[in-house]
Formats: sequence, C-alpha cells, structure tokens
Amino acid sequence: MTNENIIQTAFDLNVQFVANINTMNFENLNSKFEINQAVFEEIKEELFDYFGTEDLPKLKILITDFIVFKYNSGEKLGIEAKLFTEDNQETELTLHTEFYNNSLRFKLIEVM
Repeated sequence: MTNENIIQTAFDLNVQFVANINTMNFENLNSKFEINQAVFEEIKEELFDYFGTEDLPKLKILITDFIVFKYNSGEKLGIEAKLFTEDNQETELTLHTEFYNNSLRFKLIEVM
C-alpha cells in the first residue's frame, strides 16, 4: 500500500468515526472502532462541555487539516484532525487517533 493509499484509508476511517459520533451510534463505535461505554461517555462529555449543550452540531474533518505522522518506534501512525462543524466553522477541537494494520484506534478529543 502506498503512502497516498494509507493516508486516504486513514482519512476515510476517521470520517466514518466522526459520522458515528455525529449520530451517537455507540453500537457502530463499539463494533468498528472498539469504543467501550466509558470512552463513549468521555467523548460525549468532552463535546457537551465544549459546545455547552447536548444538541451538538454535526462535525466533520477536512483532508486539508488532517495530519499523519509516524511515531519514533513501531509501525503505528499518529493522526491529528481538526474538527469543523458541518457549515465549515472551525472549532478548537482536535481528534487524535492511531492507524495501524488498516484499523483505527481512538485516542482523544482535545481543545487546542
């Protein structure tokens, strides 16, 4: 797999991850991304605190604000993706994930 293909696959998985956050689809987050209930609650809490409401805007990521980097050791890739609202408003939120062996692992969402 070329670097371009790896980046596109990682981006596509992150898009799917954010789409499942938008719908608060715990079942898909659990089965596709191994998110357990405690982590799901942490994600919701972070978003609810940031937006000050449980009526969250739909979020998305853009390839232009999608950074992939290689850790110093191992084959895992780190990913940082700036979160935007569906109407292209930049938030202060950054999604952190890891990509390895064609799978995505959530790390955290933080205000940056």
